[in-house]
Amino acid sequence: MRKTRILFLLPFATCVFLNANAQAPTALQVGTPIERTLGPSQSQVFTITLEENTFVQLVVEQRGIDVVVRVTSPAAKSIGEYDSPNGNEGPEHVSFVGTAAGAYRINVSPLYSEGAPGRFEIKVLEVRPANEQEIKASKNQEAAKAKAIAMLVEMDGLIAQIKSPLTRIRAQLQAAQLLWDSDEKRASKYFADATTGFKDYLASLDANDENYPQQYQSLTELRYQVIQILADRDPDAALSFLYSSKPPANPNETERYNSSQEGMIELAIANQISRTDPNRALQIARQSLKTHFSTNLVSTVGALRLKNPELAAQFASEIASKLMSDKLLTNPEAASVAMNLLRLGQQQSNGSVLRPNGPRIAILPDEQYRELLQKALSEALAYSHRPSPQYNPERDAAMNLLYGLQQFGSELDIVSGGATAAVIKKIAELSNQDPAAMDQYQKVIGDNPADTALETIEKTPVDQREQLYIQLAGREANNGDAARARQIINQRVTNPYQRRNALANIDQQEINRLMRKGKVDEALRIIGGVPTARQRGVFIAQIAAQIGPGQKRASAMNLLEQAKSLLGPSVPAQDQVQFLALVEIARAFGKYDVKRSFEILDPLIDQVNDLCTAARTLEGFGP
Repeated sequence: MRKTRILFLLPFATCVFLNANAQAPTALQVGTPIERTLGPSQSQVFTITLEENTFVQLVVEQRGIDVVVRVTSPAAKSIGEYDSPNGNEGPEHVSFVGTAAGAYRINVSPLYSEGAPGRFEIKVLEVRPANEQEIKASKNQEAAKAKAIAMLVEMDGLIAQIKSPLTRIRAQLQAAQLLWDSDEKRASKYFADATTGFKDYLASLDANDENYPQQYQSLTELRYQVIQILADRDPDAALSFLYSSKPPANPNETERYNSSQEGMIELAIANQISRTDPNRALQIARQSLKTHFSTNLVSTVGALRLKNPELAAQFASEIASKLMSDKLLTNPEAASVAMNLLRLGQQQSNGSVLRPNGPRIAILPDEQYRELLQKALSEALAYSHRPSPQYNPERDAAMNLLYGLQQFGSELDIVSGGATAAVIKKIAELSNQDPAAMDQYQKVIGDNPADTALETIEKTPVDQREQLYIQLAGREANNGDAARARQIINQRVTNPYQRRNALANIDQQEINRLMRKGKVDEALRIIGGVPTARQRGVFIAQIAAQIGPGQKRASAMNLLEQAKSLLGPSVPAQDQVQFLALVEIARAFGKYDVKRSFEILDPLIDQVNDLCTAARTLEGFGP
C-alpha cells in the first residue's frame, strides 16, 4: 500500500519551467504593480532580492489567461509552484520564505501551451523578516520533500510497471524532476525512459482511430511538458525532441494552425539557445520565418537584442521585409507580428537599443519603420466588413491592426494626415457592425440606476426580460452590491434553472471580490450559505490555494479547517467535486502542517485505489 501512496503523491512535485520570451528579468518593488501581456508558450520573469529568512507575499492578477507562477531560489532550486483553480480571471497568491540571501526568480507562464494571449498584473504586497513559525514551516517543507525523495528511491522499479503508457510517462517525468538536484544519474534515467516511452506511444497512435481526438490532447500536453523540462537544461536537446516527436495533425484544427503552434514552441526554444549561441538562435528563427509568421518572432528579436543587438536589428529588418510582401488582412498572425514589431520599434527610443560598447542601434531603419506603419494603416482602413455567419479572420486581423495603431496616437498623423481620426472612426464603424458590440441588453440597461433599468426592462418583450434581469443583476454584483443582485434574481427570474445559475454566478463574483481583498472569513460565510454541497465543493476547490497568504500560521490553519468543515464530515468523498476540493485543502495545509495534510489525503488514497479497480473492471464499456 505504501508504494501506491507514493504514486498518488507524485503530482504534487514541482515543475521546471521554460523561459519562452528570454527577456531580461524585471526587478519587483513592494507596492509597484507591473502589467504584462502573455501569449502561448511565452513567459515573463521577475526577480526580487532578499535578505536571509525574509517572508514575501505577492499576487498575480489574471486577466484573460490562466497562469502558473514558479519561484526559484538564488541557487536555482524550486521554492514552489502556484496555480489556484480559478481559471483565467482572478488572483494567484504567492507567499514564501527566502531562507538564503540573494535574488529569487518569479516566472509567470501560461498553464496551457495553446490558447489566446491575455494580460496579468504582478505586485509585491509585503516583504518583512520571517517569524519563527514561518521559518519552521519552511524547513518542514524541505524535510517533507527529503522524505518524499527517499520514498521515491525505494520504489525504483514500480513506476516501470504502470500499465497505462501516459500515466507511466508522467510519473517518470515527475520522478526525474524530484531527483534532479539530489541524484542526477537516476533522474536522467527516469527522463530517458519517459522520452523513449513517449516516442513508442506516439508511434502506436492511429490518426484515423475514433479515440484519436481525445488522445491528441493528452499527448500534446505531455509533449510540451517534456520540452519544458529539456529546454531549461539542454535547449538543443529540446529542439531535437521537438523535431523527432511531432504528432499527427490536430483533428480539430487546420494545418496552418498546427504549423503555427509548432513554430511558436520552436522559437521559444530558440530564445533559450540565444543566451549562449545567438547565431544558432537566429538560424532557427530564420528557418521558421520562411514557412510562416509566429507571434514569437518578435520575442526572438528581444532575446537576440540582449546578446547581440546587431543580429537583433538584422532579423527585425528581415521580418519587416517579409511583412511588406504579405497581405496582413489575410493572415492574422502576420498582422499580430507587424504590430508587435512596430511597438518594439516605437518603445526602444525611436527604434534604437543600447549596444554594450558603442552607439545605439536601430531595431528598424526609420524608412522601413514608417513603411511598415503605413502598410498596417492602409490595409486596416481599407478593410470592408462583409457579414458572414462563419468565423472571419480578415476582420480579426483588421481589428488587431486598428486597436494596435490607436496606441501610436499623434505619430500616425505624421505618417498620414488625419490618420488618428480615421482609425477611431473605422473602429467605431466595425464595432457597430459587430453583433456582439450591439448587445441589446446593454443598451436597455445602460448606466442607469437599478430602479430605472428595471422600469425600462418592464417595457421590453416578455421573452427578453429574464435575460435582461440577469444582465442587470450581474452589473450590480460587479459594482459590489451582491444583495441587490440576488434580490433582482429571486424576485424577477422565474425559470428555476436560470435562477439557480444566476445566483451561483453572483456568489462566485462576491467570493472572488472578497478573496482579492483578503477577506477569507467573509468568503467562507457566503460559501456556507450555498444550498448544495456540490456547489460548495466547487467554490472551496477554487479558493483553497488562496487561503493563508498574508495570515499567521494559526489563523491560516483555522480558516482551512473552516473550509474543510463546509464539505461535510463524510469520508470517503461523495463525488468528484468533493474529492478535488479535499485534495486542494490538503495541498494548502501542506504549507503549514504536513501531518494534517496527510491526514486529509490518507482516506482519499484508498478511495483512488477502489476507483482504479472499478475502472479496470469497466474498461471497454464506456469512457
